[in-house]
Amino acid sequence: MSKETDLLIRKIEREKQARKQAEKLLEEKSLELYESNQKLKKLNNNLEYLVEERTRKLRETEQEYFTLVESITDIICKVNLRGEVVFVNQIASTIMGQSKEELIGQNVLSFIPSEYRSKVFKYFARQFFQNKCISYYDLPIKTNQNNVLWVRVNVQFTEDKCQECDLKRCFLAGLTEEVVSSNNCHFNEIIVVAHNITERRNNELEIARNLRQQEILTEISVNYNSIADFESNTKEAVRIIGQHTGVSRVYVFEDSTDGLLTSNTYEWCNDGIAPQIKDLQNIPYEMIPSWKRLLNEEGIVYSEKIEELPEDIRAILEPQAIKSIIVLPLIESGNIFGFIGFDECDSNHKWSKSELELLRTVSSTISTAFLRNRIQTDLVLSEKENRGIIDSIPDEILRLNREGQVISFKSRCEDSIFAKLNRPDVNSIVDVLSEDLSNSFISSIEECIVKGDFEFNFSSFHHHEMQYFEARFAKLKSSEVLVIVRNVTELKAKEKQLNIAKNKAEQASKAKSEFLANVSHEIRTPMNAILGFSEWLHTNVENQQHKNYLHTIMTSGRNLLALINDILDLSKIESGKMNIELEPMQCKIVINQIKQVFKQKLEANNLAFNISVDHSVPHYIYMDEVRFYQILFNLVGNAIKFTSKGYIHVSASAVKTSDPNSINLILNVEDTGIGIKEDQQENVFKAFTQQSGQSNRYYEGTGLGLTIVGGLLKKLNGEISLKSEVGRGSKFTIKFKDVKIAEVSAEEDQKAKELNDFVLEPCKILIVDDLKFNILVLKRIIEFDNVTFLEAESGEKAIEIMEMEPPDIVFMDIRMPGMNGYDATEVIRNNPDWNHIPVVAFTASIMNDELERIYKLFDEYLQKPVFRKDVFAVLKKFLKIKYLNAENAQVIENEVKLSGDCIANLPEIIDGLENGFLDDWKKIKNDLIIYEIEDFSKKLSDFAFKKSCVILDNYCKELDLAIQSFDIELIEKHIGEFETVIAKLKVYLE
Repeated sequence: MSKETDLLIRKIEREKQARKQAEKLLEEKSLELYESNQKLKKLNNNLEYLVEERTRKLRETEQEYFTLVESITDIICKVNLRGEVVFVNQIASTIMGQSKEELIGQNVLSFIPSEYRSKVFKYFARQFFQNKCISYYDLPIKTNQNNVLWVRVNVQFTEDKCQECDLKRCFLAGLTEEVVSSNNCHFNEIIVVAHNITERRNNELEIARNLRQQEILTEISVNYNSIADFESNTKEAVRIIGQHTGVSRVYVFEDSTDGLLTSNTYEWCNDGIAPQIKDLQNIPYEMIPSWKRLLNEEGIVYSEKIEELPEDIRAILEPQAIKSIIVLPLIESGNIFGFIGFDECDSNHKWSKSELELLRTVSSTISTAFLRNRIQTDLVLSEKENRGIIDSIPDEILRLNREGQVISFKSRCEDSIFAKLNRPDVNSIVDVLSEDLSNSFISSIEECIVKGDFEFNFSSFHHHEMQYFEARFAKLKSSEVLVIVRNVTELKAKEKQLNIAKNKAEQASKAKSEFLANVSHEIRTPMNAILGFSEWLHTNVENQQHKNYLHTIMTSGRNLLALINDILDLSKIESGKMNIELEPMQCKIVINQIKQVFKQKLEANNLAFNISVDHSVPHYIYMDEVRFYQILFNLVGNAIKFTSKGYIHVSASAVKTSDPNSINLILNVEDTGIGIKEDQQENVFKAFTQQSGQSNRYYEGTGLGLTIVGGLLKKLNGEISLKSEVGRGSKFTIKFKDVKIAEVSAEEDQKAKELNDFVLEPCKILIVDDLKFNILVLKRIIEFDNVTFLEAESGEKAIEIMEMEPPDIVFMDIRMPGMNGYDATEVIRNNPDWNHIPVVAFTASIMNDELERIYKLFDEYLQKPVFRKDVFAVLKKFLKIKYLNAENAQVIENEVKLSGDCIANLPEIIDGLENGFLDDWKKIKNDLIIYEIEDFSKKLSDFAFKKSCVILDNYCKELDLAIQSFDIELIEKHIGEFETVIAKLKVYLE
């Protein structure tokens, strides 16, 4: 037992020992396994980091690639084997007008216009089979908006693996998906890059077109320089431009001499187009007024669809089956003499800008050719005429060298003083003239050779009488002259008779002038008192009815003066002594003054008086305002006289000239009166003449008005025309040519309007006149508190007063008993103590002979009857004045008390004025159309009443008073103050 036990114990010990060793080994292996696991974990972490880092870099690379692809301005796309788009960049979406999603899946050939698809496909297939992996091609693509763009395409064929690239074969763009390749060749897609070359291509095409157009113009110009006749050259030019443009028809029309008719003179027709030239002869422009208007105003008749043209033009084009048309004027010296046209009969045609410019240049070239042909034709005719004139004139023509030898001689007179030159043995003037006369001729030849021309008169005893000759020399060469000799014996006799008649006429004219001056003086002297006191009363009375009476007196007096002036002006015009003084003038104001003058007659006859001054008329022009007024006064007066019902219409417009500083001013005076028979229209411009058959008792007048108008217009570079129809009325049209535009500053403009806004500083005024009431009139007109008046009834008395009390200015009558105004002024001028004192002539005489003397002796001149504005102008010129302070002028207005209601309504009032009235005011402030201003004033007055605004109400009353009195300057002044009224109300609000 013990042995077994011992064995068992040893066995157990061995097992324990083995277990310990196993446990130790297990512990060692576990530690090794743990360490291995830790190393593996660390390795995994490193691998994960590397993967993440490489993934991040890959994403960055992809983002850079995406950014590059999306930012490039070229189209980039990928196409699969079926020709379907599988990728596009953003610029492709923008250019094609579709989203990326819409583009992907579409066949790439669908973007190419159908007519180009086969050609493009064959090209790239050929490139592929030739083993060219990259190829370029220019082709068009169509966007979603049906716009066609030209692009340069870069196509790259790609494969995943390609070890035997030369074996690849492929049928592109979805015709088949089959790819025949080796095991190592896998062709899978196409990369397409498209660069937009539309602009470059258009520029290239434009350059090509321009070059071709230059060739066409050169061909036409060279054609006109050929030796063929003008008609053949023009036919060829029309053919050249017709074939180049490819239109249906090209034609040239020429106008008649009077410009009323036009005829087709040249025509070219394309294949299949019927000629129209035979049917288009002597076409009246009155049938197609729009045609002439478009050519004159717009310089072209143009339409892609003739349905858009005016009806009168369509009526003549539609029978010719024309669908589109362009017509350009033929112009010579600024005047249209015809036109060239281009018809399209097959389809509606739109001409490009370059085509239009080409046709304009062709039009100009043909116009120049017509001008050159006319000049050549005129030269030929002129040469024939000159030759005929030379052959017919009675003058003797000699061609001489400097020694007096005759090179050629022509004379129709067989017995002239040079008749011997027709003999073959006589060849020098020395042989036919006396020694003294031949020497004079040779000296004259030398003078002519030096100076270029020369003339001298000589006499010779011939045919038993003294005869007189005129010889004119013209240099031909350095040693040759042409001499024209004319017998002026009869002319000398007639000149003698004319001088006798002239002396008699001058004596008669002087007697007439003296008579007219005396009549003028005797009438103007009492008129000075009548008009002077009337004007003074009109200024000082308050009763409006009395003002109206006084206004009638003044108007009647001025009409009487106008009659006197008509007679005197006719005398001046006939004698050529009418003086013109151009100064800045407002045309609109003068026309409105005319309306005011005739206001009572218009109202009495129930006639409407319409004024329209176009915006083209400058604010100021240089014009003799007195003569302009006189012309308009006579025309309007005539219109009123011969119009019993209807209206008078005065209009003014301006036409630009080649000089930017001048215009042609057009005035029209139109009436609905009795009209003038055509055979009587010339007579109305003759003095003391009215059309025959009318009642002189009913239509009173001297018949001078239109005669004076015609004379004045000649002095003012103007012309007049008349259109009239019996029973319907007349229209006089006046054209003032090359009227200078006047630049008047705002300050000068305002100063002209503020004529009365001044006072004289203390001064002494001497008035010399033999009639007491003339002195009184002048005192009433001036009437300043700080003026001391000195009075003298003669020249002697004036000198006595000046010796005791020298004045600051003298108003001197001319015609007085005893020492007259001239003599008294001579004394003043010769006195060194007085010669600085201004002396103003104050007279009724207006004859030119006296005016010349007045201007030399006096400082200024006033014609009786005098008017306030003329006197004030003289005072402001020579005396010290002080303009009224604007602040003083506003004191009364600033003291206006506003009611509580008005103050409460101020925000609403200001808002209403700015938003409800200001826009209307801006429209009417410059035009001065009276009825529009009346409407504005009435609406503004109603607004002021509703808002209880006394300042606004006062403004409306002042404006209304100016309107009722038709004072244009005052209306313009008040209407211009509207913004100031708003500003004052804003001050109250603040």
